[in-house]
Amino acid sequence: MSLQQGECLILFGSNGSGKSTLLAILATLLRPRSGLYRLHDLDPQQHGEELRRQLLYLGHYLHLYGHLTALENLLFFAELRTLPVTRQQLLSVLDTVGLGHCIDRSTRFFSAGMRKRLALARVLLFQPALWLLDEPYSALDQAGVEWLNRLLQDYLSQGGMVIMATHDPDRVSQLPSRTMQLQDGLLH
Repeated sequence: MSLQQGECLILFGSNGSGKSTLLAILATLLRPRSGLYRLHDLDPQQHGEELRRQLLYLGHYLHLYGHLTALENLLFFAELRTLPVTRQQLLSVLDTVGLGHCIDRSTRFFSAGMRKRLALARVLLFQPALWLLDEPYSALDQAGVEWLNRLLQDYLSQGGMVIMATHDPDRVSQLPSRTMQLQDGLLH
């Protein structure tokens, strides 16, 4: 398979078909048993760190710290990625994801949808070339789904690339995308 700038690839398949595993391999979290993978001509085996600077993986576990506030979680992420950010940039991203009203609130008290929005704020802060999204609609209400689709459409219109695993074809029907089916670890 290949992916061009401005393209969204939607992965469908039953539970256990390999969608999450494929995304984890693309994110360099797992090593493939066979096959080749390149992002902008970078081999993950030889250029893993450089490749990881060009992508962001949002999986089932959101890697948020409940004892930190929304603002502190974003700042911590920025420091891990050595992103030079200002407080105003962090506040702007939190506003964009609809969390500007609770920047100083501990994330342990956030709903699942609020935690998902905060995790997506990291994607906006980092602005990678490739977004790897595993069930990004889970825990989002209808307003959150519509917001995420607008966000994805904007990102794709600017030349971004997305590979997304989802079970819900209705939620992605508005996105400019192509689909692939996974079955027993094989793309069809």
